[in-house]
Amino acid sequence: MFFKQICIVVLGLCIWGYFYGDYIFYKQAEYMIYQGYNMPAYESYERIVRYYPTGKYAKLARQKMQELRDKCGVVAVELAKREKEYEKEQKTREKNESFR
Repeated sequence: MFFKQICIVVLGLCIWGYFYGDYIFYKQAEYMIYQGYNMPAYESYERIVRYYPTGKYAKLARQKMQELRDKCGVVAVELAKREKEYEKEQKTREKNESFR
């Protein structure tokens, strides 16, 4: 009997997360900023922009991402490092594809 109640609660949370995922990511990012974790907050905003581009929190997420880039040097450094790794990966792919 107790297992049935747990399954119903989990199913309800999954449905709620499916329909309000952008809200959940937005609140998660806001809480992370409050706690001082700027890079994970930036990644949560990225998820909103990527998964819910037409959602009502997408515009707010883009604004917050820009604020984090401007305000926080750690985020800018981490993004630059990520961009360098991406470019390096692209070059190795191009090199491997050219031999085929």
